[in-house]
Amino acid sequence: MTASDLNKQHEKRIHPRKAYKTEVVFEDEFGEGLFYVYSTDVSLGGLFLASDIPAKLGTMLFLSFKLPGHKRPVRLTGKVVRTILSSNIGPQGMGVSFLGLGDIAKKRIEEFIES
Repeated sequence: MTASDLNKQHEKRIHPRKAYKTEVVFEDEFGEGLFYVYSTDVSLGGLFLASDIPAKLGTMLFLSFKLPGHKRPVRLTGKVVRTILSSNIGPQGMGVSFLGLGDIAKKRIEEFIES
């Protein structure tokens, strides 16, 4: 079994992801102010936010970010489902799962991933 086969077996993502670095504005569920971080990738299921100080697991976030070809940002709610505090293979940060993805946001993200 190759390393690629092992990675595929351990891959938990349901949706394909696409590398995408863009500024993401978020406010946590406690209204602790606005934070600006950068995404590393996005999928219909969520995104990864690079941050030296990730939010705690389970924290609800209100997110806003732009996709290419659109003037208005996508605004949605997410939940921190994974944190990486230090890693030799990628950035520190947090995996955020989208919650209640609306039809318009879903369509825009689908179009971006398929482009």
